[in-house]
Amino acid sequence: MAFALGIVLFGLELVIFISLLVLNSSFAMKILSMILANHLGGRLAFIGVGMEFEFPTPLIIFIIIFYNTTYLLIVNSLIVFLWEKTERLKTTKHFIESIQKKTKGTTKTFRKWSWFSISLFVWLPFPVTGAVMGSLIAHIEGYNIKDALLMVVPSMWIGVICWTLWFDELYEWIETFGRDRTIFLTIFLLISPFLYYLLKNSIKKYKLR
Repeated sequence: MAFALGIVLFGLELVIFISLLVLNSSFAMKILSMILANHLGGRLAFIGVGMEFEFPTPLIIFIIIFYNTTYLLIVNSLIVFLWEKTERLKTTKHFIESIQKKTKGTTKTFRKWSWFSISLFVWLPFPVTGAVMGSLIAHIEGYNIKDALLMVVPSMWIGVICWTLWFDELYEWIETFGRDRTIFLTIFLLISPFLYYLLKNSIKKYKLR
């Protein structure tokens, strides 16, 4: 059911995007840039690029919630479905095993993840956090898909609203020092996950010495 709902929302997204592409191609490409920023740098980059395009805050919130909810429903459903089938599905085995390893590595942070800790994990906007990873942690902890989504989706929505409103204030404050200064923050948000993984790998290599 979650997957079916995700497919319906994805179809609606495509219809809206194609309509925007026909009516206002510049606006449609800005939205596409926001989506690409999301996959490169996460939710904060998603917000930052929207702010850089001077989109109204309610519109940024709507775009992020709509897209990320659709993405979560589809991707989480597929990963959970394939989770126990890695041996039989060789084409996806490496991908699913890498996700399993990453998720199980994250769960070692706490011995037992409660409803609150998973919700907080999803709410936080850092490179290692998010709705998909939070829902997979819930899956490992024994929550069914329905309970996991009821836990993760509201946390994601609240997080998007909180961080977008806060970044709206932050960008306004930065603009007082110069209109073009915000671009440096947006670029940092885009590359921050890469910096995090570089730092993480460097620490691992240092420990292995």
